[in-house]
Amino acid sequence: MSASPRSSFQKAVSKQTPAQAREDAINRLIESGATRELRTIVLASGLDARFRRQAIDGLGRANGTAALEMLAGDRSLHPVLRSRAKELQ
Repeated sequence: MSASPRSSFQKAVSKQTPAQAREDAINRLIESGATRELRTIVLASGLDARFRRQAIDGLGRANGTAALEMLAGDRSLHPVLRSRAKELQ
């Protein structure tokens, strides 16, 4: 049985989860098209930048156009991530 988006999200954002397991959890979110959870990861300023970049790239692969549009216009988001969201729209 595959993990639910909720459990994958919790694993992705938990500081107790090893890095590879966090990356795997984000990949499961991408595969399942969980754009809301991926967008939340991108917005989570407390997460390592690599996980946030993985999530934003995943939005591009998961047809997260609406989420990317919102992120591209969010001035509170780091400019590099905003720029990447614009590229992926």
